[in-house]
Amino acid sequence: MHPLPCHIQLTLPLPRADYRVFVTAVRLLRRVMGRKAPDALALIQSNLRDRDATGLADDYLDSIRWPCSAGRVVSLRRARRSVRITAAAPVPKKTPCLFVGRNRPPADPSRN
Repeated sequence: MHPLPCHIQLTLPLPRADYRVFVTAVRLLRRVMGRKAPDALALIQSNLRDRDATGLADDYLDSIRWPCSAGRVVSLRRARRSVRITAAAPVPKKTPCLFVGRNRPPADPSRN
């Protein structure tokens, strides 16, 4: 069996509108980073690199607005069936709000 190469080359057709988003992002990055800003291809590659499977799956479900009630990716491991019956978790007591009405702390001047 042949060893897998370190890099896999992909050829992806990208609609012009989607490519324009990356070009515009490069312009925005140039304002901040100057000459150190990536070009569009480097920005696309950075979006594809160093991702984990759970994060990719969750991002996809977010992008298609998959409802949380229909199930979401939490872990790649299959859940084991538990035979044990566990007691219901106690309901936490409501704690009163410390800052009501005039008792609010002064606004943080550094957040202006």
